[in-house]
This record gives sequence, C-alpha cells and structure tokens, in this order.
Amino acid sequence: MLSFAEGEVTKLRREFKLVLEAQEALQLCSRLSSELGGCLPPPTRIVSVYFDKPGLPLTHRAVCTPEDCLKVRTKEYSPDMGAGGVQRVVLEVKRERNGVTQKRRVWVPRSELRQVIRRGSRLLPLIAGGSLLPVLGVTYRRHVYQATHAWRVTVDRDIGFHHVTSELALSETTLTPEQLGAPLFEDGRVVVEVKHLGAELPSWLAALHPGSRKPAYSKFAEGMAKVHAFAADGVLGG
Repeated sequence: MLSFAEGEVTKLRREFKLVLEAQEALQLCSRLSSELGGCLPPPTRIVSVYFDKPGLPLTHRAVCTPEDCLKVRTKEYSPDMGAGGVQRVVLEVKRERNGVTQKRRVWVPRSELRQVIRRGSRLLPLIAGGSLLPVLGVTYRRHVYQATHAWRVTVDRDIGFHHVTSELALSETTLTPEQLGAPLFEDGRVVVEVKHLGAELPSWLAALHPGSRKPAYSKFAEGMAKVHAFAADGVLGG
C-alpha cells in the first residue's frame, strides 16, 4: 500500500463521492481489489468528532453551501499503525471549494488535545480562543484501495451517528465506539470517495464521476440532521 499525499502541511486534491447499496459496493470493491493484485486491504475502524461554534455556522455552511464549506474534526484510527504506543488523535481542518479539497492536519497526543483546542494552534487558527465545541460523533469502518500515488479510493461502511460530550471528545484517553455507545442513527449505505491529485484516472474509475450533480454525501451534514434534527433543504452534500 502506498501513502497518499497528505500530512502536516496543506495539501490540495480533487475528490468525488458516491453512495452505493451493498451489492453495488461489492462489485466495485472486487474491481478495486483486482488493481491490487487480488488483495483485500485490511479494515480500519475510525472514530471522528466534528466541532462547531455557537450558533452552528459550520453546520449551516455544510448543509446550505456544500460546494464551499469548512469542517473541523478529530479522527482516531484502530489500528493506528504509526502510533508507537502513544495515544494520539488527528486534528484536522477540511476546506472544500468547487471540487477541490484542502486539508490542514496535525497529530496531537490525546493528553494534550484539550489544551490545543483551548489555546489554538498555528496550524489550525480557526480554533484559537477555544470557541469550538464538539457537536457530533461519527463511527465507521473503512477500506482503503490504493495502487498508485495518483489516486486512492476509500470505502466506508457501518456508518453510525452519535451524541458526544466534551468530556469524551477532549478526554486524555482514546475515544472508542464503545464509549460513544450505540449510535442514534445507523446508515446502511456504503460511501465511496475517489481522491486524486489531478492525474487522469483509469477510464472505468473516471466513469463513476457523478458529473454536475450535487456532492453525494456528507457525514457531517447527515449526522447533524439525524442527531440534532438540524433542518435545512438539501442536507446531502459537502
């Protein structure tokens, strides 16, 4: 498996999303596995927490203008192959504008997360002043298919949306699905993201692009609509 081009500095990439039923996803994964010589990549369990400011301005943007929005979240992976025994979390800002995704992310020891959120960070200036609050927990199981540095495909299943408290989101220990408890809502669909660096995609993969239609899915927008009954037209997208 190859590492994708993202890290502690700003990265730009293009991506599109698909929402598939289980059988459709199996067919796509079979083709993706053939690109890896018949190998099935091991799954990773991901726990993500989304943050927003009072009044939920980031939620409004994700729902109302999914083509131009900003998301702030943490992510934890199990297994975390690079942890080296340290409990850590990714703190990430994701900027989406007109089909281009820009990310700033930094690995933070779990024991320092609360302080980083409170004092702000040069890498993530939006969180300066400690005005962000956790608003949504999301759990899912991900397979990553990548045979080249030019593109990768992620396949997310078992998506669950949860209430989350500040005590859990900012605790000094790893946040697990078990700590979040049973999801308030489970999405049985499969979310596929095709991410690339501008290079030409294989024809069979490029053919999956939804074209001029709205972005297919947003865990943040979907989860806020389900968990917090956030009402707005077009909760899909972003």
